[in-house]
Parts: sequence; C-alpha cells; structure tokens
Amino acid sequence: MTFTTLHKINKIFYFTTLGLYLFVYFGMLFQIVLGIVQVIIGIILLAKMKELSKEKKRKIQIYWLLVLTDFLLIVINFIYENDFANFLCFFLFPMLIATYFYFLTANITSDSFLKAEWKNLALFNYEVDPKILEKYVPNGTEIDLWSNKCYVSLVSFMFKNTKVLGLKVPFHIHFEEVNLRFYVKRFENGEWKRGVVFIKEIVPKKAITFIANTLYQEHYETQKMRHEIIENENTNTFIYQWKNKENWNTIQLETEKKLIEIENDSEAEFITEHYFGYTKIDEEVTFEYEVQHPRWEQYKVINQKMDIDFGENYGNEFEFLETAIPNSIFLAEGSAIEVKNKRKLEIADLFIPRGLNYEY
Repeated sequence: MTFTTLHKINKIFYFTTLGLYLFVYFGMLFQIVLGIVQVIIGIILLAKMKELSKEKKRKIQIYWLLVLTDFLLIVINFIYENDFANFLCFFLFPMLIATYFYFLTANITSDSFLKAEWKNLALFNYEVDPKILEKYVPNGTEIDLWSNKCYVSLVSFMFKNTKVLGLKVPFHIHFEEVNLRFYVKRFENGEWKRGVVFIKEIVPKKAITFIANTLYQEHYETQKMRHEIIENENTNTFIYQWKNKENWNTIQLETEKKLIEIENDSEAEFITEHYFGYTKIDEEVTFEYEVQHPRWEQYKVINQKMDIDFGENYGNEFEFLETAIPNSIFLAEGSAIEVKNKRKLEIADLFIPRGLNYEY
C-alpha cells in the first residue's frame, strides 16, 4: 500500500469524524473508528520506515509517543475516575493526536509544506553593517552581499489562497504579513544557494504563528493587521498597517499601474531572487527549506510614506532604521509560491569558514 493511499484513507476517516461532530454524539462514536484506523496506518508506517527520511521517521515516533501518553492517561484515569479527565483522555487529546496524524500522513506524501500566492510585496531595503547580523547567521551559511553592500529588507505583502499540506484552513486563507529579513548564501555541490533569514515575521493569526514557530522554529509574532489598495486612474496606492501595543505602524506606497521587468544583475533582482530560507535553531543546527516561484515583475514607486517604530518592533539594535534612508524601495507584483518541507542540515554540510571580510 502506497503512502498516498494511506493518506487518502486517513483523510476520509478524519474529515468524516469532523463532519459527524456536527451531531456531537455520532462524532464521538466515529472518533473511536478514526483512532483504530490511524493506529493501523501507524503500524504500516512503522513497517515502511526504511523508505522515509530522518525527519519523517521522527514525526512517526512522536505520533506513537503521543498515543502511548494517551493510553497511560486513560489507565491513570480509571484509577481516579474524573469526568474532566475522561473528556481529556477519550475525546480532546485523541482528536489532537488525530489532527497531528492527518498532517503527518499529508507531509509524507508531499514534499511541499505550503502553497499560496504572495502578492503586492512592498520592499524597503537598507544597507547595514554586517556585524549587527552576525548573531542571526545560521551555521553553514554566510552573509550574501550585493556590490559589497549588506542589506536588510522590511517586506509587507499579502498571503492569498493559502494551503498548508494541501488543506485550506478556514479564516486562514488570506492574510497580511510583514517581515524583517537579510540575505545569506550556502555552498553545496559546487554551487552557491542563495537564501533569506527572517529576524521577525508578523501576521494577524495566532494559529499561523503557532504552526510556523512550532514546525519551522521561525520567529513569528501575532499582531492586529490591516491593508488597503486604493486604485486611481493612473496610480495604485498600497497600504499595510500593524498594531504594536497601542500604536499603528504604517507602510504606504503609491505606484504606477504599468508592470516593468526586474533587470538582470540589478539590486531588485538580488533582493527578490533568493530561493531558500534558512533558520538558525542554535549554534550548531540549521534548517533549510526551498521556496519556488517564477521571476517577478515590479511597479515603479512614485511616492512612499513610512511610520514604523523599529525599536519597539525589532529591538534596540534595529532602532537606527527609523532615521535611516532606504537604499531602494519597490513593489513586486508577486506570484504563486510553493514552500518545500524543511530539512535539517547535516554537520558535514555546515562547516564554512566565515570571517568579517564578506565578499559577494
């Protein structure tokens, strides 16, 4: 039986259970069937472990650890007989395990974690001293420069038509994001892989923050956010705002309507043509994931307005950006994107001598 078939079976029973929960009692009964089916699938996955990567093996092990934990809780509850514990042991915790197992089988059958559209990316790009970024550089990578300049970028954009492991989560399909990022590269198999490291990513949904921080160990934060697009006869105005404590931060760009190409070997190409994400877990461990999208086009910026408390949002070390003048500002149209599953870089892959003499 293939991994795809196992996931389809799991998917049918999982969503049938969710549907039957509209009639509470039937959902509770069918959840028992779902649990039995998932345990059987879990046993089959144990038999097929040799075909899986280390990361996927680890996720199966976590599933069985959760199952064992719930079994022990049930045994303990038989001794103490508590109604609330009954609810936790027989319904809530098993459903959380079932949800985890659904995403586990989806992850095994696909090398894509997320598919979406990134639209209307407002990019403010600043030249900075690379020394302030050293502590954020993941092991195995080094800072990527353009024309001997080290950049950080503040990027605001829209997530649209978002699917996590092929599933559209209600109320989490369209949303804003703003992030502060810089650029790195990693040498592998005779060539340089160019990537991005995020210092912080702000979104308006707590579930997104939880998933990104838990599964990808990223640095997400949840804030109130809003956006607006004002279309005029000859121009468009894009407004992104997010609230930190009691204050609203604002990015506003007025652009021409006509799309223009991003030129080869340009600064805009350097900023947009990075196709890997790197996450620093600790001083030794680095996660890498690939981001696929076609080459973007851009809108020419006519006017811009920015009102951001960089110190409050990103810490004292980035407070200087409040008075810094961006080297460039542009708005990329964006496109459909696909984020591949992360992989933990092996120790042998990570060693690259680094120093302060950064050269591109």
